[in-house]
Amino acid sequence: MSALPATGSAPVLPSTGSAVARPVPAVDPGESRRLEALEQLQLLGTGREERFDRITRLAQRVFDVPIATVTLIAEDHLWFKSAQGMPVDRADRQASFCDRTMVLRGTHVVPDALQDPVFATAPAVCGPPNVRFYAGHPLTGPGGMVIGTLCLFDTRPRTLDTRGVAVLEELARWTEEELATSADMERAREVQAALLPDRPPEVPGYAIAGTCRPAAAVGGDLLDLDVVDGDLVVTLADVMGKGAGAAILMATVRAVLRAASRGDTPGAAADRPESAVLAAAARTLQPDLARAGSFVTCFTGRLEAATGRLRYADAGHGLAVVHRADGSTQHLAGEDLPLGVEADLPWAAHELVLDPGDTLLVFSDGLFDVLGGTREALEHVARLVRAHPDPETLLDQVRGLTAAARPLDDVTAIALRRLATS
Repeated sequence: MSALPATGSAPVLPSTGSAVARPVPAVDPGESRRLEALEQLQLLGTGREERFDRITRLAQRVFDVPIATVTLIAEDHLWFKSAQGMPVDRADRQASFCDRTMVLRGTHVVPDALQDPVFATAPAVCGPPNVRFYAGHPLTGPGGMVIGTLCLFDTRPRTLDTRGVAVLEELARWTEEELATSADMERAREVQAALLPDRPPEVPGYAIAGTCRPAAAVGGDLLDLDVVDGDLVVTLADVMGKGAGAAILMATVRAVLRAASRGDTPGAAADRPESAVLAAAARTLQPDLARAGSFVTCFTGRLEAATGRLRYADAGHGLAVVHRADGSTQHLAGEDLPLGVEADLPWAAHELVLDPGDTLLVFSDGLFDVLGGTREALEHVARLVRAHPDPETLLDQVRGLTAAARPLDDVTAIALRRLATS
């Protein structure tokens, strides 16, 4: 099949042509639910993805057509999530081929658009790219709502036999499986968000803030703020990798670390050093991490609020700084190995005191990478803390850096400041 005829301008999209002979139908009462289902996929307005491009490339070859698309149908426009032979990303929805397919909720074939009373006068039919044939199948998303179409376009009249319709429907089911994966990821994002603190605990004499921005829908960073026997337990961990696999491991790590930090009986955890917490967690996690071929870096600390005494342990994390009220900055180095390397490794117990006016910042390597990933990045962090010692203001700066840089890794940070006494 030859390519579309060359023209002096970009071709008019086959889905933009409105049917002049027919008024725009009234909005279906279920349209708001349909748009909500589309929004759940978090795909509208996003770029091309290979998992959908494979489908449209195959459709283009199998059916010998110049154009094949996976089209998402928004409120007033079409978004081509994947397109072969289509030069743009979006088009008008009004009375388009795809809109009609959605309304029919079944395979829609137009053998010759010039002979069809709905589309005969459409610009895409009367002019470039001179669409004559269309075939599309609706794509259902969350709740069984039609959120798009898998479409074929040709510049010659033709039709589909029973076998062709069956193949198109099979490709549409494949597309729906990919869409369902997107919906599952959105549900995973919601679940992971629910595991993060909805607000920092209130600890008299302290300001506390945290932020966690996954690089994808879900991530492998853990941020946890827990109150145990009146003490504040601060934990930031980073599971090797990104995405759903790391997120699953993260949930397990959170549960194990919480159980280890709380101890077996009330009050018992108060005398347990954080190095022992890491050792107990490592023994539990080692078999799972070994099978998954993963490891976890972790900083966990226990703050005695009345005195400012912070006992902590670091399993290969090494990304924590303390800015002192006198203007100095202390880097809390982590020289021990991560969890998951071996079950019986020792982790050193450390201790410091946060005096009034001191600020602690613990962060993930996602922020480290945003700032360049070198030793100078640590100084950049130190300057940030010096300039913005208030935890919420400090993390606003972190969020701003993250938004500007679009990091490839999760960015997580916890800031804790002991307030100056009056």
